[in-house]
Amino acid sequence: MKRNILYIFAGVCALILLESFANKGLGKVDGTEPGYTGSPGDTLKNCTVCHGGTAVNVQNWISSNIPSTGFVAGSTYTIRAVNTLIGHNRFGFSISPQALDGKLLGTMLVTDTVRTKLVGNNKYITYRAAGVQALDSNVWEFQWVAPTDGTKEVVFYGAFNSNVDGHKGQDVTRLSTLKVWREGFVSLKENNVLSQATIFPNPAQESISIQLSQVPSVQTEVNVLDIAGKVVQVDQFEVGQILHQINVNTLPKGVYFVQLKSGASRSIQKILVF
Repeated sequence: MKRNILYIFAGVCALILLESFANKGLGKVDGTEPGYTGSPGDTLKNCTVCHGGTAVNVQNWISSNIPSTGFVAGSTYTIRAVNTLIGHNRFGFSISPQALDGKLLGTMLVTDTVRTKLVGNNKYITYRAAGVQALDSNVWEFQWVAPTDGTKEVVFYGAFNSNVDGHKGQDVTRLSTLKVWREGFVSLKENNVLSQATIFPNPAQESISIQLSQVPSVQTEVNVLDIAGKVVQVDQFEVGQILHQINVNTLPKGVYFVQLKSGASRSIQKILVF
């Protein structure tokens, strides 16, 4: 009798453990938590927080049918997200259209309720468990209603992760953005030079170099912010300058953000000082 009771107890424990593991597994494949798009408003957090590794920036993984003349306030557009890596068969994403301070811009609408969902008070759109499996590439679509509050520029921030059969050691994280402008303000694209700036070395010990992709037409301001968002160092490019170096050897070791400001354009990147 005692042996039978032990068998029953062991079986119940096994079922509880299996259910626990299953629930954890669903939690990992059924979308991301809010706040991991790599945006400045998310303090640049992305999939690497959970999956490890280093995120790499890629272009054109977020696209739209917004015309070249810009979006019209209150109009609805289709946004497309793609995650690609040959040989991988599990793909995920998280996207949010935000201002630099993290404010949600516009309204996202789910058009594929089976494969995508909104989280974080509808501020983020991410995948569902049914939208994970694919071979070499995966695609998701949703709609976006342009803001009516006078917003001139919107950036869609996206973080993408993929792996093979869920194996953590094969996780790859990519970051991509889509910047769009309101109709009548497309000329702001000229300042897109900041979003393509390169900062090196990173991590840094003595100094960092900031290289712009093209010569800016106006002066570029450089602000170094600490993890709390406080400006701890100020510098600037001269008009016509494309490469600039600033010293960081007086800063305590830690994570900082380098913010570039040129006219109406803004850009921010994370650096590590050691």
